Amino acid sequence: MKEQSASILSDKVSELCRLIPALEKEIIWDTRGTKARTSQTKDSVIYTFKNGSTLQNIAARETTRGRRFQGGLMEECVGIDQDILNEVIIPTLNVSRMVNGEVDPLEKLNQSQIFITTAGYKNTFSYEKLIQFLCQMTARPNNTMILGGTWRVPMVEGLLAKDFVRQLKMDGTYNEASFEREYESKWSGDVESAFFNSDRFAKLRQLNLAEEKYNNRINKKGYYLLGVDVGRFDCTTEIVVIKVTPTATGAPLKQIVNLYTIEAENFIMQARKIKTIFNNFKCKAAVVDGNGLGAGLIDLLVIDDTDSDTGDFLPGLGVINDEKDAQGHWRYKPLQTSDTIHDALYIMKANTPLNSEMYAYCKQQITDGKLRFLINENIARDKLMAQAQGQKMSPAKRAEYIRPYVATTVLREQMMNLVEENEGAHIILKQSSRKIRKDKFSALIYGLYYCKLQEDKRKKRKGLDISKLMLYN
Repeated sequence: MKEQSASILSDKVSELCRLIPALEKEIIWDTRGTKARTSQTKDSVIYTFKNGSTLQNIAARETTRGRRFQGGLMEECVGIDQDILNEVIIPTLNVSRMVNGEVDPLEKLNQSQIFITTAGYKNTFSYEKLIQFLCQMTARPNNTMILGGTWRVPMVEGLLAKDFVRQLKMDGTYNEASFEREYESKWSGDVESAFFNSDRFAKLRQLNLAEEKYNNRINKKGYYLLGVDVGRFDCTTEIVVIKVTPTATGAPLKQIVNLYTIEAENFIMQARKIKTIFNNFKCKAAVVDGNGLGAGLIDLLVIDDTDSDTGDFLPGLGVINDEKDAQGHWRYKPLQTSDTIHDALYIMKANTPLNSEMYAYCKQQITDGKLRFLINENIARDKLMAQAQGQKMSPAKRAEYIRPYVATTVLREQMMNLVEENEGAHIILKQSSRKIRKDKFSALIYGLYYCKLQEDKRKKRKGLDISKLMLYN
């Protein structure tokens, strides 16, 4: 944002002038009238020096086309559009700086390009630019240089408190990959054989507002559902809320409108929270991992209960795909009551073939543009703070508002960390970094699998040819 660059430039010039008083005397500080040599506004800053040089910020957009400068610094280039950089920004540097009417071919600052950024994601334009500079530095070390660092350098110099870093890591929304990008200068995301594409995911982050409950404006044939990956003790239980909206053609649109994390507490509390979320969204179904630990949680989801905090009655969820045990008895139907919500719980028992099917379906939905995710948390925060309501929020409420957007970024990290391996006809996804979990992704594909089942049923109904039926009386 141009406004952000103006603020950064203004702050840095003020800091440099305090550190180097002689620099302050070289700037023409007259800001009066229409012929002012130095100008400082909300989104534009221009400093004019006594030797005729100027220092100013410009926007990375089409309106900058045609401008001319002799050196450029690209701040946070990880977010700069490739076409704008190559077609608009870089061409502004095509005129050499002249001193006394001549160009000094040895002047290093002439037409110089400086790129400053935090680390981003692999397989993006900014990462490719970094690799390009690395190759140039190896081939022509006198012309190109790359500098990097971690949080340890400013800590040693007293610019960053060690307690601040420690608190970041202890925070409930701590994201290992995000920390490594911001404070360790480590690029993350797509690896060489990554199954999902980060650019494609970024383009699908289009949802501006997270949803906390059922929206009455949903399509009359649309519905909400939950995907749940079960955790206990050292693992959290992850819940993904999917809003399914039929479209005129093709598969329905799936919007990931919220994500919840339940800390590693007992299954009684987990079951109550899941039922509460289920009721808030008036869900059609909840798809829950039934392998291992999940079986214990399902035992509590199918029975009626009462929330000990609110006193709300929480009816049990009837199992859609109930099975009979070795003695021929239904496992969960005997537990149903008059209050049970019928056909509300789908038990997911994943195995290698089923996982392969879910991976392929998820990727296909992303490729076809049938999935939508919440916008980046930084954009959401900027939108919130631009409103009076957001400015009045307490830090706790503001953090809760941003939580689903942060969780979406964590989901993205998990998906971009998955590496594809093939075993015969099956797709095997493994974690490139074991530090990055995949529980949110598992919750997502569980929910999507239910969508796939509904689509397959609809296709079968549409494919029925009544002319081939034989009727008797």
